[in-house]
Amino acid sequence: MDKSKLAVSTYNKIAGIYSNKYFDDLSDTFYINKFLSILPPKSEILEVGSGPGQFVKYIAEKGFKATGIDLSEKMIEIARKKVPEAKFKVMDMRDMKFKDASFDGLMAPYSLIHIPSDEIHQTLRGFSRVLKPNGKLLVIAQNGEADKVIGEPLKEGEITFVNFFTKERLSKFLIEAGFRIFYVEEKETYDPGTMSNRVIYTIAQKV
Repeated sequence: MDKSKLAVSTYNKIAGIYSNKYFDDLSDTFYINKFLSILPPKSEILEVGSGPGQFVKYIAEKGFKATGIDLSEKMIEIARKKVPEAKFKVMDMRDMKFKDASFDGLMAPYSLIHIPSDEIHQTLRGFSRVLKPNGKLLVIAQNGEADKVIGEPLKEGEITFVNFFTKERLSKFLIEAGFRIFYVEEKETYDPGTMSNRVIYTIAQKV
């Protein structure tokens, strides 16, 4: 079974619930602004696992050229309705169809956690490929156990696949994939929907 597609199947079922809960949630904007501050004005930014498009909307309103991809067709359907000014595509972050060096920045908020450990390296190499030289990367990921199936907190009876990280483990993956890390922070979260009580924020640069 493709573990990532288990998560996609669940997101297709809960897309409306997820959008209603998180579309107006601005709790991570401090870290997104930190990421945006190191990019040139009007940069091309890709968000992988863009969900209903709340972060794409936020960065587009800041004057950046934003594109979002998600493997959940239902999430992309919602995103296109809510953020018609941005570009959205149904696409797998593990096999992106963009040309090399297409983007100045790439964001992966709460999405790399649905990729199994044995596919993380390949996925991060793909991130590096589509980034321009010295391109910037923001990863937001929960702290916790790797590679497990858990109950979906937003809908009783549904399950999803997650691959949580420690700061050290995530940093190791990024360095091995050719990134230089220059900012890491971990903080507590009180939202049960995040499936963990600690979140890691990492900003890195393609080298």
